[in-house]
Amino acid sequence: DGEGRLVGIVRGRTLFEEQALEISAQAGTMVGVEKEERLSTPWSRSLRFRHPWLQLNLLTAFVAAAVVGAFQGTIDKLVVLAVFLPVLAGQSGNTGCQALAVTLRGLTLGELRHGGGRRLVFKEGLLGLLNGALVGVSAALGMYVVARSQGNPSALLLSLVVFLAMIGSCVVSGLAGALIPLTLKRVGADPATASSIFLTTATDVASMGLFLGLATLIVL
Repeated sequence: DGEGRLVGIVRGRTLFEEQALEISAQAGTMVGVEKEERLSTPWSRSLRFRHPWLQLNLLTAFVAAAVVGAFQGTIDKLVVLAVFLPVLAGQSGNTGCQALAVTLRGLTLGELRHGGGRRLVFKEGLLGLLNGALVGVSAALGMYVVARSQGNPSALLLSLVVFLAMIGSCVVSGLAGALIPLTLKRVGADPATASSIFLTTATDVASMGLFLGLATLIVL
């Protein structure tokens, strides 16, 4: 009995260590660092591991840049929008990363079973809505102060734009953070390796597109 208990503890620790290693590797794989790469890995091999993902990331960055370029006329008329573009992108990106981290952890630990994926997607969408609304109030207040200090007569409308764009982009980011890894897993790809690149594109396009689109519709 004592020996059986000891074997069980050893096996339990081994499983725990494997799970801990898998989770700790996620931070690297999400940005294109392979699980096999260590501190002792030769630079040439590290370059082969990392560079293709940087090229893919550059391609997706051009997509986000194209969205901003499509609204260049709006930015030229409302220069204050350029100040808040990083704010929207940063908040929505962080929302998506939170959802992505939880989803990858659930996949690693085998927690997403029997409809767990649907519940997770709903939860992350709801959290995006609530967090977006709360953060949106603060961002809207910031926009109002900045716009008023510049003498912009549309300060109140610009605040509304920021508020609505923050909610929308955080909802999209939360949904994307859950759906992207689940989709990659379903098609047989490694969700930890490619998720962050697609997530970055989704959050940037959603945040900047919504922000500039709403400004064009509501303010101009």
